[in-house]
Amino acid sequence: MSESIEPASAAEAARELARVLLEQADALDLHDLRATTAIENVRVQSRVLADAVNERGWGDIFLGIDSYDPDELDDMPLGPDDFDDPEDYREIVAGDDLDELEEVLLPEDGVRLSYQARYDFVVTDPEAFVRYVRSRADEAQNEEVVDDIEDAQSAFELLCYLDGLGSKDYDQSGLQPAGGEESHKIVEFSLWDLDPTRRDDTYPY
Repeated sequence: MSESIEPASAAEAARELARVLLEQADALDLHDLRATTAIENVRVQSRVLADAVNERGWGDIFLGIDSYDPDELDDMPLGPDDFDDPEDYREIVAGDDLDELEEVLLPEDGVRLSYQARYDFVVTDPEAFVRYVRSRADEAQNEEVVDDIEDAQSAFELLCYLDGLGSKDYDQSGLQPAGGEESHKIVEFSLWDLDPTRRDDTYPY
């Protein structure tokens, strides 16, 4: 059995990033190579923090930070977070301006349930694994999806889609989907590589 490996401390990496930011802050306003050096120092320590967070089972801490143009914010649909009072949002949902909201409207009543999990796997036979997923590609009801299966990682992504909880339809059973996010990536340490006391840190609420 392999020896447990303690992941890097995300807290220490965050404190070091804070120190680097304060140290390089003045240089970021310059217009010479000192600014370039400062930017590189911030990027390096940001990556250290991102890696430390990822090793603890979380996704990219900076995910989505540059996913949209700030100039396009005015065109984004309104959501619950855009209102100080949740009732103001509910009035819009219940009113006549439903066309302005692109997201699925959820009922006001109903227990909100959330499922979070992490499962790690080791590919022992890449060819057999890819062959298996290709044999099930038609379940995705998309003829082009089989062309996207190029290796074990892309095969794993499709398999998670086919067998994942988010792919199931429970509408007729009284359970309506309310959104979901998934993450698939190659990680340096699997859960069984980590100390048992650290495994519970992967997806705390």
